[in-house]
Amino acid sequence: MRRNTIIAFLGALLIGNLVLALRQAMTTNALPDPSDQRTAAERLASRKVSNSPELAKAAAAVGLRPSSHLLGMVERMARVDERAVTMSGWLADPYGGASPHDIVIFVAGEMVGTTRTHGERPDVAEYYGLGFGAEENVGFRLTFTCRTGEQPIIAGLGPKERYVPVVSPPCP
Repeated sequence: MRRNTIIAFLGALLIGNLVLALRQAMTTNALPDPSDQRTAAERLASRKVSNSPELAKAAAAVGLRPSSHLLGMVERMARVDERAVTMSGWLADPYGGASPHDIVIFVAGEMVGTTRTHGERPDVAEYYGLGFGAEENVGFRLTFTCRTGEQPIIAGLGPKERYVPVVSPPCP
């Protein structure tokens, strides 16, 4: 009798926690809206992201999942003037095709820039063995607003609603 009571209590507790978790997910907009016709990059760009944990939460909220295939790197950042910096690097999917990938950049919680990969990078293609079109759209370059010392948070988006955080140094 006592065992049945304990099992019933634990079952009710588990169901209650599940209901609370689902309610919280729905009220915090953690589940993607299936009627939202924007691209994954547009949905992510509409979020506030100030750090890596927030990027993971925002990506999940818009239906993106972490990728184990996407690879990316920021290779250069240079100050253009007192407000803007230029960043260049690459993003590749060794198992992908020729489609370009999206890059979304946040600074201080706000989206400050988006771009798409374009152009070949023979050095990256050779090092990672890119082929079957994956070598065609690898490089990226963009200019965005960033004060000295602010930390860009970068998401590289690939096929099948996948993303990878791309590590960046602080703005020069």
